[in-house]
Amino acid sequence: MNPFLLSLFSLSTSILAAPTNDNGFSQMASLSTALSKRQSLSPIRNELALCRPVTVIFARGTTEPGNVGTLTGPPFFNALDLAIGTQNVGVQGVPYPASIGGYLAGGDAGGSTNLASLTKQAASQCPDTQIVLSGYSQGAQLVHNGAAQLTGDVVARVTAVVLFGDPFDGRPFPNIDASKVKTFCFEKDLICKDTVIVDGYHLAYSVDAGPAAQFVKSKVTL
Repeated sequence: MNPFLLSLFSLSTSILAAPTNDNGFSQMASLSTALSKRQSLSPIRNELALCRPVTVIFARGTTEPGNVGTLTGPPFFNALDLAIGTQNVGVQGVPYPASIGGYLAGGDAGGSTNLASLTKQAASQCPDTQIVLSGYSQGAQLVHNGAAQLTGDVVARVTAVVLFGDPFDGRPFPNIDASKVKTFCFEKDLICKDTVIVDGYHLAYSVDAGPAAQFVKSKVTL
């Protein structure tokens, strides 16, 4: 197994073994923080202004650090770099509290608006960029909510949507063609069934980084 994935599963197993009274969200935070210390991968990305050929607007999961987190975002970005070239990818994280309350509310309202605003900014500031909307866990909720706030001209600029551990799994985007959307949800991930329980499956979406990057590659033109 890839050393990074082996480290991830080892960390998730040990952390999930610890007792908790908040349905696993504190364990999610602990694992994300541990990974941020063990990896040379920043949980903060602010690259929208670079106007690269592909701009990824990414919303992190509940309790994760920075604006892109560590559990799913950075592995996905690395896979994208390999798939289409580092020089072609710009990543912009969505600032929002990523609190448990926001998840329980169906996705932080302010974060959803921020995602929509960043998407509009990318469309207007970077007329040639191809926009990818992506989110993990509560971040996927923000993608659903934020996309609903976009006008038709901005939606037309969205080339792909990639979701990981989506609590709204199976819910279509009314304004985005289904062929542009790819959702990664483990069958046994309880968050994907819109519950409030975080288990080991929900912490392991880095294994889908490669397939997610290949999906984006199939949608963009370089």
